[in-house]
Amino acid sequence: MTPAFDEGQLATGDGHRLWYAQYGNPQGLPLFWLHGGPGSGTSPRHAAVVDLACYRLVLADQRGCGRSQPAGALEDNHTDLLVDDIERLRRHLGVERMLLGGGSWGATLALAYAARHGDSLRGLVLRAPFLATPAEIGAFFDTPQCWQQFAPVAPVSALASGRLLPWLAGQLASADAHACRRIAGAWRRHEQALEGITGDLTAPPEESLVQRYRIQAHYLRYGCFLNPDVLLDALGALPAMPVAILHGEADRVCPPANAQRLQRCLPDSRLHRVAGAGHDPFHPAMAAALRQALDGFAAQGSFDGWGARHG
Repeated sequence: MTPAFDEGQLATGDGHRLWYAQYGNPQGLPLFWLHGGPGSGTSPRHAAVVDLACYRLVLADQRGCGRSQPAGALEDNHTDLLVDDIERLRRHLGVERMLLGGGSWGATLALAYAARHGDSLRGLVLRAPFLATPAEIGAFFDTPQCWQQFAPVAPVSALASGRLLPWLAGQLASADAHACRRIAGAWRRHEQALEGITGDLTAPPEESLVQRYRIQAHYLRYGCFLNPDVLLDALGALPAMPVAILHGEADRVCPPANAQRLQRCLPDSRLHRVAGAGHDPFHPAMAAALRQALDGFAAQGSFDGWGARHG
């Protein structure tokens, strides 16, 4: 991968320091890409689908994630502050208007930013949007398959419907390092089962997994600090801008119906349902569709001719 041309830590003023890096063409079209999770951190693989001759790609680890400090911190860590951080980074880098994208939770966060700072955007790219509804969160945890993964690490009382997520959040926020590592391993196996991934050839270090799922449990426990209906209603007041939505037809983590619901709120958006792809952002078909969307935007400043229009 091409190395970053700029890398740093940005202080937020409340004890957090955000890692960021810029790749590609310093004079290119600014593209901020938001990682998923919540809690996952950035991956250099995100740059593989971007034409770095055309784009100035900005990646950043959200509060407590990846290389940001303090790692795994829950204090002063919620969605409104993450939106503030995106705006803080935009100003710090001297970017006037940007294309903003993200997958899953990253798409959620991009929408939350757009609702408050739409005038700073050239457009949105939203892969596998997660809408943070109680039904979505419940479907991730309240299943026999989920309980099977967590049964070796959780008491029977926690496996009852509606009780597992609060128990996991409490345990991951504790100081019991051994218990946290076991829970993080079970959570990763549950995610992989949903995504149809077998094996674990590139497992992150145990402590990184604990930090990831500590933050994810914290956000999911509180509905990601969002009201999904209020967020979707706010999209109707966005300034006109190009929007691309991509969703894998076989996604078992974020339901494909999310993309349709979102497109109804953004009538000028274009939607591409990616055949054969699930939730994996690096599935070949998904990566190809995303590259096509970004190449089209770089060429013409819109997603015209890509995907399907609403209605």
